[in-house]
Amino acid sequence: MAKRGAIVDMGRHKALGSSWRSMDSMAYSRSYEPETRPEFRCYVTGQAKAWQAEYDAKVAADAKREAQMQALLDLKQRMLDKNLL
Repeated sequence: MAKRGAIVDMGRHKALGSSWRSMDSMAYSRSYEPETRPEFRCYVTGQAKAWQAEYDAKVAADAKREAQMQALLDLKQRMLDKNLL
């Protein structure tokens, strides 16, 4: 049995706050909620390969359009050189 006076009164303690106060809600959101940023959507939905193919097709179309414009500019320059315009 404990001797009298072994338990020392520590005084009044501050009331504890909610344990949710210290939780990082944005980290929880990033971990468990679906991705909403469009630039990262392909990694979440598993469509990375399809998006890469779509991007490659767009790059090829842009390169083709650029080549056509360059050919038209060259033709126009040749016509100007021959005073046809």
